[in-house]
Amino acid sequence: MSIHRRTAIRQLALISAGAALLPSCFHEETGKGISLNHLKIGGDQQQLLETLTTTLIPTTDTPGAKEVSADLFVWKMLDDCASPDDRQKFLNGMQQFDAAARKAGGRSFARLDPSAREALLSAVEAKKMSDAGLNFFYSTTKRLTILAYSSSQYFLTKVQVYELAPGRWHGCVPAKTQNKKAS
Repeated sequence: MSIHRRTAIRQLALISAGAALLPSCFHEETGKGISLNHLKIGGDQQQLLETLTTTLIPTTDTPGAKEVSADLFVWKMLDDCASPDDRQKFLNGMQQFDAAARKAGGRSFARLDPSAREALLSAVEAKKMSDAGLNFFYSTTKRLTILAYSSSQYFLTKVQVYELAPGRWHGCVPAKTQNKKAS
């Protein structure tokens, strides 16, 4: 049996390409990441932050954090407004937060059931976890999630109607006359 050189090179190229792509098939990363100016976000990080913001402000009869894209707001604010040290501290705190979730529930935070998520958040709120990075991550996420929700279109048009500073002009209201004393 003779093998031609072109056939051997083609088969070798297919085998090496398959071997190079095979490890990516076994990786558990979910979703597609986000690429910002200063941050490269993986799918797992994106899902964790989305789940955390959704747990902080859940959807009820009103839209929640997911509907106003609070997680994307948090990423954008970190990318644009945070210092490089704070960005790194946030990402390290995110890893510590996920490790604490795995320790408490055996899974990542995004895969925990809602009651286990709330129990973990209650423990973080009560300062039972002493990791400074974890507390920085949680407090930053909570602050920016509330800011995202309270500055969303839904909130400013349906909950607290926003008006410009001078207020409305009522043309039908007569002006009051002031008594000026001559000096």
